[in-house]
Amino acid sequence: MKKTYYLLTLACSLIFTLNLFAQKDSSGMYLTADDFKNRKLSYAINYITEKHKINTYVFFKGNTIKVKHQGITYDLKKSETYGYRDTKGREYRFVGEVEYTILNPGEQLLMYVYRHPAHSAKEADKYAPAYYFTTDAAGIPQALTKENLKAAFPDYHKFHDALDENFKNDIELHAYDSFHKMYKLNWILKNYKN
Repeated sequence: MKKTYYLLTLACSLIFTLNLFAQKDSSGMYLTADDFKNRKLSYAINYITEKHKINTYVFFKGNTIKVKHQGITYDLKKSETYGYRDTKGREYRFVGEVEYTILNPGEQLLMYVYRHPAHSAKEADKYAPAYYFTTDAAGIPQALTKENLKAAFPDYHKFHDALDENFKNDIELHAYDSFHKMYKLNWILKNYKN
């Protein structure tokens, strides 16, 4: 009886672990903001063992996403699709036809960076990355500035003070806190809400 119990426990643990790895290695599309919040991918694959192709920039048709999944090609409109996770685990969001990289999918205050498609090392000054934020997954990205953050959280006075104390200018707002393993802005928000 004990042996059966141990084998059953081991089997359950193995299945649970495999599910975690399958989700971790997944790539696919988020069709809605709720899908993103619930981490529900459509056209999902385990990219270690399966292949598909997500092409978000189709020449002369910048509003279309082509997804090749299980041998079938699907055309999706960027304006009707929330975003996607690529095979490197990076996550992206569409707002209209503009694609933003989501810097911190698991944090309270979502932060984004927009890089112009023509961005290259030679054009770094001309097309500098622009940073944005939303207070929830469905929100419209706003420029990442102290003024906009204070307006987004009008009653969080300790948060306002902490912003002024910790960031000299808006450029510092997208700093990562390696000690707390999260963006510094989210750590401050979490600790100075009221």
